[in-house]
Amino acid sequence: MIELKNEQLKVQINPLGAEVHSVQYQGREYLWQGDSASWGRQAPNLFPIVGRLKDNVYRYKEQEYTLTQHGFARDMEFTVLSQTATQVCLQLQSNSTTRQRYPFEFDFRVTYQLQARQLQVRYAVKNPSEKATMLYSLGAHPGFRVPLTTSGEFETTYVSVSPAQVYGQVHLVGPHSDLAHLDRLDFTKAMALRHDLFVNDALILATAGQPTTITLTEQASGHGLQVINHDAPYVALWSAYPAQGDFVCVESWWGLADSLTSDGQLVNKAAILRLAPGLTNHHQYEVAFF
Repeated sequence: MIELKNEQLKVQINPLGAEVHSVQYQGREYLWQGDSASWGRQAPNLFPIVGRLKDNVYRYKEQEYTLTQHGFARDMEFTVLSQTATQVCLQLQSNSTTRQRYPFEFDFRVTYQLQARQLQVRYAVKNPSEKATMLYSLGAHPGFRVPLTTSGEFETTYVSVSPAQVYGQVHLVGPHSDLAHLDRLDFTKAMALRHDLFVNDALILATAGQPTTITLTEQASGHGLQVINHDAPYVALWSAYPAQGDFVCVESWWGLADSLTSDGQLVNKAAILRLAPGLTNHHQYEVAFF
């Protein structure tokens, strides 16, 4: 387990999936520690897809490939490229195993850095091919403890979004995105959490790529966190239901699950990103704890 530490934060990261396993701010654990009864993961990195494909299958250049929900990166061992007391960079590269499920060459790097009370997460996706345009999606899926203290409750923890406004909402029908019927999600004021908010899976905000800050605040103690997004076009809020766990995920997404009308062709996939040969895309978000 990799450990990063400064005067306010102590973070542990597993090279398996480059997944954060613990975030302690001033000695208090903020990250969900996993529970097989509700959700056994903690903060997986989603690559090269977000969500689920129809029948877990897609087609590219007349070939058919199988890829399960959220892709394979979360279950693969990353290599540590560099590490200091407050920063680590981990790398996953394409290989014969990944090419069986995903035909593109790639260099995927995740960098974690501590800055005062903030955990910065930076993604770099490089297309090393000399000819082929790379198609991919990317997402973060960190789960945070709710409540954070013995005095708090799930239902007295509030989520707010800045800018405070009405956002477009992408509904999930089963595991698939219903892009033909966007709804409206009112975040002009803070919303109290309830487990049944997630009866139809995640609440997906369509941000149009504008910078947003999602704040979770435990009313009783005043403790909480802020997830700061720079350009993620979608942000999802999720907790397990009907099997309930004391956590909420705040997920920055550069991609979506297959739409209800998907034809299975990767080039037509909802919200797919395209990366030209030799280029690198950068994505990032931060979490500030209080």
